[in-house]
Amino acid sequence: MNMQDKSGAAAFPNRALPDHQDRLSDRARLSALAETGVMDSPADAEFDRMTRLASTCLGVPVGLASFVDAGRQVFKAQCGLEGKVAETRETPLRLSFCQYVVAHDRTLAVSDARDHALLRSNPAISELGVVAYLGVPIHAPTGEPIGSFCAIDSQPRGWTSRDVSVLTDLAAMVETELHLRHERDAMQRLAREMNHRVKNLFSVVGGMIALTARSADSPADMARRLQGRLSALDLAHARISPALSDGRRSAEAVDLEELVQSLVSPHLTTGPQQLDLDLPDLRLAGRSVTDLALMIHELATNAAKYGALSTPDGKVTLQGRVDKDSVRLDWRETGGPAIDGVPSDSGFGSRLISATVDRQMNGTLETTWDRSGVTHALTLPRPVFET
Repeated sequence: MNMQDKSGAAAFPNRALPDHQDRLSDRARLSALAETGVMDSPADAEFDRMTRLASTCLGVPVGLASFVDAGRQVFKAQCGLEGKVAETRETPLRLSFCQYVVAHDRTLAVSDARDHALLRSNPAISELGVVAYLGVPIHAPTGEPIGSFCAIDSQPRGWTSRDVSVLTDLAAMVETELHLRHERDAMQRLAREMNHRVKNLFSVVGGMIALTARSADSPADMARRLQGRLSALDLAHARISPALSDGRRSAEAVDLEELVQSLVSPHLTTGPQQLDLDLPDLRLAGRSVTDLALMIHELATNAAKYGALSTPDGKVTLQGRVDKDSVRLDWRETGGPAIDGVPSDSGFGSRLISATVDRQMNGTLETTWDRSGVTHALTLPRPVFET
């Protein structure tokens, strides 16, 4: 028998939603879950304390903070589990009631799972002693349902409004802790990015001075050329500054070719002939501007430090093609130092490019290391660009 409606929670559904597995497998939800880092992390006293409080306040033997992916549930926090489950802190979804809280994204309760159409055959009843269950959704910092804060009793129980209120408050505390940790991690990533960019900036400026000195006819000519390149570099950094200072990564719409020109031009030591663009007429807005700007900036910096733009005769070619659902950009470097093979170590810049393409833009990047020069093939979803 299900709980009474007056408790403030929904009675446990008698059947799974038609798109139940699709909801659990939703890419955005799984990405948000992965960002929290809770699925494969060790036990945490801060979270365990909350489940002990739930057990004490509600008078139940088991309290859990359960996080659900497409195939398992992991108990980031637990109070009252015994045996192997207490050690592993996870089960497959066949033993999960929490999956339904996540799929419905609402508080669900059942007084006696043994009499319930959906739950009576769930082996969690016999293997884990789950009879009465009350679960409140836990959301990621970005809002997706990723888990359930739940109370479990091995005896039938009618859940009350007070029970729901207590669990709702505790679930909110878990969400707050996840948000604070997300912000802390974001600040640490920002600090690493800033440190990386400052080092790159000194390297790029040093290369500019050296190359400009070799090609200038006089100190005045060198000063004029160097000033122009530093001004262009300042403009390029202005394009990506929102990504480093504004958590929303907002920026005005900008033409794709204009964006590339402003980011690569500071690294052209012998003239505009070092950059050959064949791009479709596309514009970017908002977060897409800074995401793509970060990537292009990183490619240009690497080309200036190690690749085609580190030599006077080097050249970068960037071609674009629009398909029905995607846009492909091919970055090719020629005329630079010979490449012996794939670099053995992936630096922070390479990891930053990968994270930006995969996580922020839902795209793919394929890199080919030919002896004559490196090639990057970037494929992005069509919605990244404005028409």
